[in-house]
Amino acid sequence: MSTEPLSRDQRTFARRLKEARVGDPAAQYEVALMYANGVGVEKSVEQAMTWTESSAKKGHVAAQYLLGTAYQGGLGVKRNSQRALTWLLKAAESGSDKAPLKLARFLTTDSFSVSTDYLLLAAQRGVVEAQFEAAQRISANPSAVDTHISALELYQSAAEGGIAAAQVCLAEWLERGAGDSFENLHAAVQWYRRAAGQGHPGAQLALARLDAAGEGRISADHLSPGKISPRRASNRERRRQGSHWDVYANSADAREQFHLGQMYQAGCAVPQDERSAQVWFERAANQGFVDAQWALAELIYPSAPAQAFHWYLKAAQQGHAAAQLAIARCLRTGIGHAQSLTQASEFYGQAAAQGNPNAQYELANLLRSHSPELAMEWLIQAARGGLAQAQYELGERYAKGFGLEQDWLKATDYYARAAAQANADAQCALAACFAEGLGVRKDMGRALALYESAVEQDHPRALWSLGEWLAHGVAGVSPDARKATLYCKRAANAGFAPAQSTLAALFAKAKKYERAVHWWSLAAKQNDPEALFNLAHAYRMGWAPSEEDEALELLQRAARTGLVAAQARLGLCYATGDGAPLDPIEAAKWFVLAARAGDLAADSNSKRAQSTLSPSQWREALRRVDHWSKS
Repeated sequence: MSTEPLSRDQRTFARRLKEARVGDPAAQYEVALMYANGVGVEKSVEQAMTWTESSAKKGHVAAQYLLGTAYQGGLGVKRNSQRALTWLLKAAESGSDKAPLKLARFLTTDSFSVSTDYLLLAAQRGVVEAQFEAAQRISANPSAVDTHISALELYQSAAEGGIAAAQVCLAEWLERGAGDSFENLHAAVQWYRRAAGQGHPGAQLALARLDAAGEGRISADHLSPGKISPRRASNRERRRQGSHWDVYANSADAREQFHLGQMYQAGCAVPQDERSAQVWFERAANQGFVDAQWALAELIYPSAPAQAFHWYLKAAQQGHAAAQLAIARCLRTGIGHAQSLTQASEFYGQAAAQGNPNAQYELANLLRSHSPELAMEWLIQAARGGLAQAQYELGERYAKGFGLEQDWLKATDYYARAAAQANADAQCALAACFAEGLGVRKDMGRALALYESAVEQDHPRALWSLGEWLAHGVAGVSPDARKATLYCKRAANAGFAPAQSTLAALFAKAKKYERAVHWWSLAAKQNDPEALFNLAHAYRMGWAPSEEDEALELLQRAARTGLVAAQARLGLCYATGDGAPLDPIEAAKWFVLAARAGDLAADSNSKRAQSTLSPSQWREALRRVDHWSKS
């Protein structure tokens, strides 16, 4: 029995579990959350759902909402729309703020009116997302929504609640009704600024547009309605006529025309319309505005790559790094222009010299076979520029000593940089380093966390690695054959050969030989050594029908990959004539190879072979060993 003191979380869990077991719904809900997050107890989705349901049945509002959400999304339980609806309704009736909004979204396609009622209920309960969505519904079709609340009131509440899209809608409403009112225009600018501060592109565009018109910097401290210039008044007058943005941009400069193109492309303050966006981008591009040339090329590239190449080239000639990269890609692939790797290299070089990490990385790949040293320099630049894939690949080179002196400290440093950007390859590689103590202090907890992050992205190697851990058990991870099978199956279904081989071994252990042979066969097609060896064994054991000599061929392929167990086994086959033609010289060859790799039984067999073979036969065996080693 462990004598280590319990942590604070473990003590809390133990206390709340006792209370949960005697029927306290709040304790049951808290226990569910602790199981879900692995706080004070090993993480268990199944236990989390069990306690959530117990709490929900006793009327706990948050538990009812959580359970409904789980059934709706299939989170820890099998997806079930009817149960989701039942629990969300209970939560809404019990006073949940979030449940009505969930129900509104859930019922939109089935019953618009009922959905709207729940949406308005959520809005009345102060859910800002619901206030914004209700405002949009009322604005789109006022007669279809029976409510005394106006869209403007709802936009105002949602905007004050911090919803950036609502702030933009409110600003547009104020701007449209500004007329000669400085106060409304000033308020619109302030709401645009608040939304822009949250990164809303429409607000940023609107501020750029107003700034270009001389209105974006309006401040009550230094302007009054009497100080608005006649030019501003005439601008507002022009915007009142027909399509006011088009009228306005017709008399504006290239930058403002470019901004209008962005507005049409994003559907900001105007209907989304790529054709109109193209028109305005083209007008600005024809005036030499480089950002418009780039935007126009990006917009038309899918449908007209040759025309896009023309505009990419215009922007590239003005030094636009992203356009230079796009030109290089066109020239490399032959899309939009005749293929030319020489010209592609030139444009890659121009973009790379400006510090574009994607260009640096792709240039490194282009130069890899022709100029490995220069390719390495560009790969290093791309990694230092923050490109995650370049950081991962540089880490791989340091780890394997490929083109660089092996250095695990540098390898793990670059793996960590890429992993921090959620690069699943790097997360998996760094996890392996923590598991084995390569370049970092051994830390199975960190390794497990990194593998789990990569698993969330369905990374096959991470799924397989966790499956292996669960299959055999490692420090901090208890064996769990069921979970191991699930993880390996996900990786195997993605075509990852080592996972297919591991999954087959799990099925074989469970004596499900037909399924084991199926997965070994798939992995063997990818020349996986373990799968080749095990499939040969399966055929020898009669677990599946096979052609004559098929087991021997598989064993030979496994031995040729360098798998020591296969080499030792192949030596025995040739030595005894069991499954192979009797050939003592060939047997000696494989015994020697396996012995040199550290197989003790093979070493003993090689010595026995040397004592029984003639000197000339032994020399022939060693000659075959040398020939195989050099091939």
